[in-house]
Amino acid sequence: PDLNMYEIEIIAEINHAPRLSDKDIVAAAASYRDSGANVIDLGCIPGESWQRAGDVTQILRDAGFRVSIDSFDRAEVELAVAAGAELVLSCNGTNLAWAADLDAELVAIPDSPVDGDSLAHTVDILNERGKRFRIDPILEPIGFGFAASLSRYFDARRRWPDIEIMMGIGNVTELSEAD
Repeated sequence: PDLNMYEIEIIAEINHAPRLSDKDIVAAAASYRDSGANVIDLGCIPGESWQRAGDVTQILRDAGFRVSIDSFDRAEVELAVAAGAELVLSCNGTNLAWAADLDAELVAIPDSPVDGDSLAHTVDILNERGKRFRIDPILEPIGFGFAASLSRYFDARRRWPDIEIMMGIGNVTELSEAD
């Protein structure tokens, strides 16, 4: 069957991008695009600052890729956005003060997966500022709150019916053990 007819946007993350060569990043991006990805996400490393985030974003943009950056590090994010990253994963109470000034779409998340009030606060501020954003209530791994997280998605859709939702399924596919 033809699986090309869909209304969702697929974002494929290159995990630990700072540890890869430019050649390996471009090859991974091409593979993901060939497999159906619409946006290539540069997954950064928490606690580290990648000074080449902008350079690599530019390399991917020059090769025709749409790019997002997955980081809470201000320097990484600003470098990537300046070079053409169109989406920032993610924005919450910890970085809202500066992330809301970026010229990119944001992914609004709660400060912790179970803190719906913090997601509501972030949504309110982003709406007040007229920012482009989507919400991600955070999908938890199976055995670690998966069912409750599905309920949070349902609640978020009911509360904000007109705001785009992102569901990061990597928490299920990458963080679940399988025989």
